[in-house]
Amino acid sequence: MSDTTPFRLFRQLIAFIGVGAVATSIDYAVFLAGFFLLSIDPIIAALAGYAAGGGVSYFLTRKHVFKSERSHRSAVLRFMAVMAGGFLLTGYAMRIFVDGLLLAPIVARILTYGVVLVFNFLTHRFFTFGRS
Repeated sequence: MSDTTPFRLFRQLIAFIGVGAVATSIDYAVFLAGFFLLSIDPIIAALAGYAAGGGVSYFLTRKHVFKSERSHRSAVLRFMAVMAGGFLLTGYAMRIFVDGLLLAPIVARILTYGVVLVFNFLTHRFFTFGRS
């Protein structure tokens, strides 16, 4: 079955969301602990959470979503580049939602997840784990 069939894309997206749920659970736990328990700025807490969740995300994404033929070395370097982009996007989105739109940090973090989810899926599918 072709990598571009609607079924394959749908399966990848569902698996990506499942893997994302695990990584997001770690991310959100760090965010909540930092923000509520340690009184860290919500943007810094969101960035710490993103970094923590990203650690587990690579192996789960490679194994359960894209099943890449790309070498681990190549994929890890690409994954790190995408994570850096997602890290910056997380910071900017949180800054816009919290400081610009004056949303509650919890709401801002949830909206930021949606923005970064789209970015991560597309860049991992076509850049990180795409055919070499």
